[in-house]
Amino acid sequence: MNPVAPIYVGQLQNGVVWIRVEGKGSFQNSHGMKEFAKLMITRGAKQFVIDLENCPVMDSTFMGTLVGIRKSLGTENQRNLEIINANSRNTQLLVSLGIDLLLKLDTEGKVWPEIRNQISNHIQNEQYLDIAELSKEENVKQSLEAHQNLSNANKNNVPRFRDVIHFLEKELGQQSAS
Repeated sequence: MNPVAPIYVGQLQNGVVWIRVEGKGSFQNSHGMKEFAKLMITRGAKQFVIDLENCPVMDSTFMGTLVGIRKSLGTENQRNLEIINANSRNTQLLVSLGIDLLLKLDTEGKVWPEIRNQISNHIQNEQYLDIAELSKEENVKQSLEAHQNLSNANKNNVPRFRDVIHFLEKELGQQSAS
């Protein structure tokens, strides 16, 4: 199995939570990111920046986790999840799934210009998420929740992920029975 891509995190003085993915955004590191975001939200964080500059690609579980984090932030106007530095492949994935309508997707590099490099360098020397390996059941639950988030985010995603959700529900049922 490939090593899990690290995720660096930090919080700016104004309270913005910065998350930088260093490698593939996948089911392997999405749970750690979700748990960190949940912790930060309980501490009052209202704005997240997801920096994808060094993230070549994301899988559907990772993208569904992003949707789940946005959902956890609630609906107040001051609550945001922004995606910056996404390459063309990641931008295409987010747009094709309609996620760009839920998240702020900066395709022109205009958001946070004065601190992008500064914060990226700072958090790489600070803290990264400890990505613990999950049990098979926990992985299935995480993936199921993420795919349900994607289906709920855009009605066009329902047929795309119907079979995946059905398979994961069946897998979870079989694991619970054992």
